[in-house]
Amino acid sequence: MRYVLVMIGAVCLVYAAWHAAMVRSTTIRLEPAGYQLTYSVAWGLGMEERFALKKLGAVWPSQSSEWTKIWKKPYNSGMVVYVSDDGKTYYFGTGYRLHFFQPERDAYWTTCHNGSIPKRTPLAERLSFFGSDPADEGIDPGAPRLFEYVRANEASGEIRGSPPASRYYAGLKYLGRFGLVATTKGRGRGEEVGFVPAGTSLEQFSCG
Repeated sequence: MRYVLVMIGAVCLVYAAWHAAMVRSTTIRLEPAGYQLTYSVAWGLGMEERFALKKLGAVWPSQSSEWTKIWKKPYNSGMVVYVSDDGKTYYFGTGYRLHFFQPERDAYWTTCHNGSIPKRTPLAERLSFFGSDPADEGIDPGAPRLFEYVRANEASGEIRGSPPASRYYAGLKYLGRFGLVATTKGRGRGEEVGFVPAGTSLEQFSCG
């Protein structure tokens, strides 16, 4: 019996170490909110993504999303980041749902209710729901869509000091996007993740 328990424990430890080794994360600061935002992708038996929010100087995250399984790996991974013009509400958009965060109250929630989605600009109203229809190229030529890879030569790093107004959502500023990095080795399992701030590349349109 002891031997069986030892073997089970060893298998669990090996799996935990393997899973930890297959997690890729990157972190940015949300200023002046005083938080860190970490986006992670886990390459286990499948592929999952999540984000976590932690107050600067804290040991543990105060808020985090659930791990979300990515069904068509890795093409629908990634997350766009916005903030309201008054700085009170952050919006994190993935391919699955829209997340809301208010740092003053340390309040986080997510909803799929259409009434909660920020109002679209006239440009966004002209685009298809997913922003990927071939006709969109004539309306918004050259603009990347949510699930494109981060190119290895794109400058990544922190949010810029003066983020631009969103091209697609009224009353919001576009801060940047997280995504898998396409390297010279290829695109796929175990790749790194990165954050591309606004100003480095065009804003990505999301149905969120």
